[in-house]
This record gives sequence, structure tokens and C-alpha cells, in this order.
Amino acid sequence: MPPLASSQGVVHIVTEQWYRISTSDNLPAVPDLTMRSHGTLDAFEGDVLVNTGTTASVIDITAEDWAAEPPLRVAGGSFAEVTETFVSVGAGRLRVLAASGPEVLALDLGGDAGHRLRLYSRYLTPRHQTHLLRLWPVPAAAPDWDYQIDDDGQPIVRPDRSSTETLTVTMTTEQCNTLSTEVQEMALSEIQNGDIDDIAEDCREIRDIIGYKTEPGGEVPVTLTTRQWKVALATLEHRSHIGEVDDYTRSMLYVLDTIRRQVSDRLPRGRVFGG
Repeated sequence: MPPLASSQGVVHIVTEQWYRISTSDNLPAVPDLTMRSHGTLDAFEGDVLVNTGTTASVIDITAEDWAAEPPLRVAGGSFAEVTETFVSVGAGRLRVLAASGPEVLALDLGGDAGHRLRLYSRYLTPRHQTHLLRLWPVPAAAPDWDYQIDDDGQPIVRPDRSSTETLTVTMTTEQCNTLSTEVQEMALSEIQNGDIDDIAEDCREIRDIIGYKTEPGGEVPVTLTTRQWKVALATLEHRSHIGEVDDYTRSMLYVLDTIRRQVSDRLPRGRVFGG
């Protein structure tokens, strides 16, 4: 499946180390860069600012419009970064502009729905980069994502979270609170470490589903997808081996055993965390 349309341009970096991706006819004023974050993509009044680093002087850009999500891997590989964000499309058109204002390329987009934007960056030399922008329509906004890169410089496919198969485990409220606390801590830890196993999102979803029980006592049925249960087990296995064996660690192991006894024989094979 080829792209519906494509456009090419070149950004010359002079003093400002960024360029702008705009999908609006009304171009906002030049932003106050002291308020910017330090990520590659930064939202600004509906536009996206792309940080090109401090050494680049020439950026060759290709923008592509796709009818649906394009293949993740791109021939050639050797990418330094692959990252995604969401852009709203009001004018049905995308423009790339240099920091100084001139338009370097324009691309008509199919429809006026929101689009997912995936940026592939490759370094030809320390001062010369190529950027590939792939856009496709999506029904709703989703969080930004930075892909892990393999040894061939290709982005690593995210895990399949599309399965709707669920399993229910009965736990006490105290066990629910233990699991809820540990997946929250695991999410924070993995984000700090780069989330190379891509489980932070699952941990947050588990935490949102379980919540935190303020009323003690009683048993609670907890329903999660099969992947979420695998992440829950991996979290408890990992977290229970971090510190000393104490009463809280034993409570984690008890929750782990409770889940295993009820659903482990019905979970798909394969690890979700660690090598």
C-alpha cells in the first residue's frame, strides 16, 4: 500500500534549532522557546515544533499522507529516532515551515479528521539529517510515543493490546491495593528507565481499573485482559525481589500466588518484561 501523496522540502538551520509542522491556516506567532520542553516533538497552539538538535544545519524532509496506518519498518533503517504524536487537522493541509517563517513544503491531507504523525529521523552526518513524516487519519487522540530502536536502526513494534479476552480473579481488598500500588510504582520506574519493555501503559491501565479500596475486608472480582494479567504477574515477580523479604514482600508473593492459581494456566505464552 503506497502513500496517497507525498511532498519534499529542505529546512536550513541558521540560528533556531527547530522547524514547525502546521495543519492550520492561521499560523500562530513565533513561540517563546524558553517555555519549550526538551523533547523532539513539542506541541504549540495546535502546531508541532520539531527540535533538530544543536549541530544540524540541513534537514531533508519528506512528508507522506496515508489512508491508514503505514508499515512501521522502513527500508534502509539506520534511524536515530522514531516518535509519534497526534495533530488536529482543520484545513485539510499540512505545512512545514522553517523557524524563520518560510514554507518549505505543503501536503494536502485526506479529510479533516485528526491524524497520527510519525517522525523518522536519520543522521547522514552530524550536520545533515533526513526526516520522514508519515501521517494517517485516526478516530481519536492517543498519547505520544517514542519507539525503541533495534540493532538495525528500525523501530520495534509495540505489543498487541487489541485482544479483548478477559479473565477474572477474586482477591481481597488488601490484595487489590497491593497490586494497584505495585503496578503504579512499576510504571514510574519503567518510565524513568526508558520503558524498553513497553509495559508502563499496561500498568497505568491496571491501576485505573483496580483503583484503591478504602473500605477494608471482603473479596473483589478483578477483570483484566490476558496481557494485563501477564503484566501484573511480571510486576509482582519483579517488585517482590527488589528489597528485603519482609511482611510486605510476603503479601506481594501471596497476591502473586492468588493470581497464578486462578488464571496462570489460561494465559498466552511469552514474557512481557525482561529478557
